[in-house]
Amino acid sequence: MWGSALLLATLLAVAYGSGELSILQTPSSLSFSGQEQLDLSSVKNVFASTLGFSVPETPRWSGLVVKDPFHFADAVAIVAVPGVASLESVQGRTYPLATDEPMEDTWTALTWRMEDRYPLLASNLTLSHLSADSRGDAETIFGTLEKKEAPQVEYLKPSVAVDQSFIEQVTLLDAITSKLAEKDLVDDGVPDLYWFSVPGLHALVDTYGAHSKQVEEAKRLLSSSVLLLSEVMSTSYNDKVVFGLLSSDVMHTRRFRRQANETAQPGKTTKVNADQGDPNYPVMFNIFLWFGIAFFMTLLATSLGIAYMDPGRDSIIYRMTSNRMKKDN
Repeated sequence: MWGSALLLATLLAVAYGSGELSILQTPSSLSFSGQEQLDLSSVKNVFASTLGFSVPETPRWSGLVVKDPFHFADAVAIVAVPGVASLESVQGRTYPLATDEPMEDTWTALTWRMEDRYPLLASNLTLSHLSADSRGDAETIFGTLEKKEAPQVEYLKPSVAVDQSFIEQVTLLDAITSKLAEKDLVDDGVPDLYWFSVPGLHALVDTYGAHSKQVEEAKRLLSSSVLLLSEVMSTSYNDKVVFGLLSSDVMHTRRFRRQANETAQPGKTTKVNADQGDPNYPVMFNIFLWFGIAFFMTLLATSLGIAYMDPGRDSIIYRMTSNRMKKDN
């Protein structure tokens, strides 16, 4: 009985505790409400909808309401934090995530839709993908960044490599915030897309544990930097930016799921197929299904028509079955 209870708790943790989407800034033409769970694979559709893009038909998610269909967001900015389920101290509307695909797939899908929507302006699109552990890449995107002082820490130690890496990422994020505050953004009528990845927190969780003092302090530092960045971007885009924080514990969740399967079935090796189904499968299935039904009904109608046909002298059946072809005089 205790084993069943442990398995149930494990499955609940896998399904509901693996990620979170927080919306920190949104235009007045859009509204986020409720607390309905969202699949990570659907996040790209949510952000694409805030830009006014058409999205594939999916199960309706009630969290986003478009109040003004003639005014959408001028920019979407996403801070991606892999390795943790939630930052906890971030202020904003939050939604639980079921992590059913890698976080980077969200960025890939959004950039593809931007380039597909504006094929003639591909060279002018602002598609900024930044991992916050590379200052050189940041300066390539945003220009020269001023040197910021490292934040004051109590439990994190700059002498430790993983601690120092995370501190540098937060410092770089603050430098980007300062640069955006000084930079005048040009409204060219084409939406902008920003993706900031902060991978350092994942290493801290692996080193110290999810509930350690070091990780809790790191979450507070990152939350403060993210909130400041969201406010600066909202000001720069005249309150017409959708700013989201995406956290996903997909790596730890997969490891937890694998351990749960081994506990539930000791001595038995379980093969997990991680491949996703072909997205064209429903289309092809319906084509073959309805063609097969139509072909069968046509064949049935033809057979019944021939079976009940009157074999008179004017009938093709009479002419083909007669011993001697009749000739009209």
